[in-house]
Amino acid sequence: MKKEINVILGERTKKIRKQKGFTREIFAEKLCVSTRFLATVESGEAGVSISTLKNIALLLDTSTDYLLGIHDEIGEEFYKQSAINKIYNMDKKYLVSVDRILDSIEDIINA
Repeated sequence: MKKEINVILGERTKKIRKQKGFTREIFAEKLCVSTRFLATVESGEAGVSISTLKNIALLLDTSTDYLLGIHDEIGEEFYKQSAINKIYNMDKKYLVSVDRILDSIEDIINA
């Protein structure tokens, strides 16, 4: 019997993989797993390690929460957190430039 979490992970992985234009073969290669293993994951027959889950999320540019069914949509919060993480990990010499860019975007939105 398939576990619900594996089915959700498989369905969402397959859906986003296809949206991103990856074939199963290319995605498996990027993920460093066999095509057969990826097929079992996408069919919900197998789960993945936390490390593989993180790699799937990174390669598909989504959150692990979305892949596991914690959130039903990638949505706004994912992108906000993604931007925050990028800024947080950025070299501090670039932060002033990022702040100016955000100010410019805010000006455009409020115009």
